[in-house]
Parts: sequence; C-alpha cells; structure tokens
Amino acid sequence: MLLVYSLVGQAQVLDNKVLTAEEIQKFIPDKIKEFYLSTDPKSKLIKLGTLRYSMAEKNFSASRKRSIKILLFDYKEAPIMYNQATRKWSTFTTIESDSLILRPTAMSDCTGWESYNVRRKNSQILLGVCDRFLLTVEGTNVDLEFLKKVVEEFKFETFPR
Repeated sequence: MLLVYSLVGQAQVLDNKVLTAEEIQKFIPDKIKEFYLSTDPKSKLIKLGTLRYSMAEKNFSASRKRSIKILLFDYKEAPIMYNQATRKWSTFTTIESDSLILRPTAMSDCTGWESYNVRRKNSQILLGVCDRFLLTVEGTNVDLEFLKKVVEEFKFETFPR
C-alpha cells in the first residue's frame, strides 16, 4: 500500500488489492435524508476464476413507496469487468424530453450515465469511479435531482485509487 498526497493536500491510498466485503460497505452512506435503511446491508467478495471483485448493497425506504438502492462494486482485480460495464456509455444516445432523460454525467474522478423516466418516476445514476469502482444508485418514486444529491454525499476523494 502506498500513501500519496493529491494536489489538494488530501491523503489518498493507492492499493493493488480489491477491498474486502467489510471495507467496501463503509464507502456507502448509512443515512439518506428522509429515508431509513430498509434491509441489512449486504456485501461479499466474489471470485470468478482468476478474477476477484467485491460488492456492497444498501437499500433505503421512505413514505409514499419511495426507495433507493445503492450498489458499489470494486473491480480493482477485475478490470475487464469494469471496462465492460462502463464502455457502452460512450455509445448511448442522449435523450431529453418531457417524459424521459438519458444523458451522460461527470464529476471529479467519475464519469457515467443518468436516466429518469417521468411517467414511472424511476431514476438511475451509474458512475465509474477512479477507473476502478462502479456505483449504481436507483430510485423508485425519486426524481433525478434528489438522486444527484444522494450521489453528492459520497466522498469519492477518499476512495482508494
């Protein structure tokens, strides 16, 4: 493990190993405003031949049948899976209409895709983080703006590189 300092003076960990099931869970917030944790968090380390990756899941609920599901994958030891998950985004067509939004999104160390179905009130944000993690945040009866605020709660600057 190598500790380096970024240009903004924050320590970052460079690690060549996938996070354990317990470690990856800590990168997903435990609280979302107006929501409660609806099930016990899940996490596991998965081995497929020579590939290893970890994943964590947290589910949140609120009144009026609103829910948010968060999945986080660490593909440090499975870069082919990360590339397969993220490479399609560049081929997607942007759509912004009164009933549907499908468009690319980006923030520091992240690139991805966001969508919102107005009629069904379902939103989704997919993010590739630090060329290593895949974050999926899905909202049922949750608009895209609220889901973006949830994603902003993640501290991506603390994610291992």
